[in-house]
Amino acid sequence: MIKESNTGQFSFSKGERLKNKKIIDHVFKKGKKISLFPFDFRYLRKENDTINEVLISVSKSKINSSVKRNLLKRRIRESYRLNKSLMNVQGYYMVFIYSSSKILSYKQIEISVIDLFKSLKK
Repeated sequence: MIKESNTGQFSFSKGERLKNKKIIDHVFKKGKKISLFPFDFRYLRKENDTINEVLISVSKSKINSSVKRNLLKRRIRESYRLNKSLMNVQGYYMVFIYSSSKILSYKQIEISVIDLFKSLKK
């Protein structure tokens, strides 16, 4: 069993969560977009910082049930948390927008997150 502290490789701390509304608006206006099923992924380079900040969104219009929306957000968060070490780029604002109306399995979501990270390197 691997045990990591809150600042470890497999953590998802409060400092990694994107919460500032002005920054979120800035990411949507000036950031770049990658569409890769089931995500619309937006990202923007940060100024002089090495910590990635992440926002995860699942639309109520696509997934009506809050229980299912929360399930999808947990799956996306977990796949990001476990695979963020694959991403060699640091210092980004990232927004994961779940754009499918189907409930995908964790494995399918994880594969898509890994593919997004690979396309971000290019």
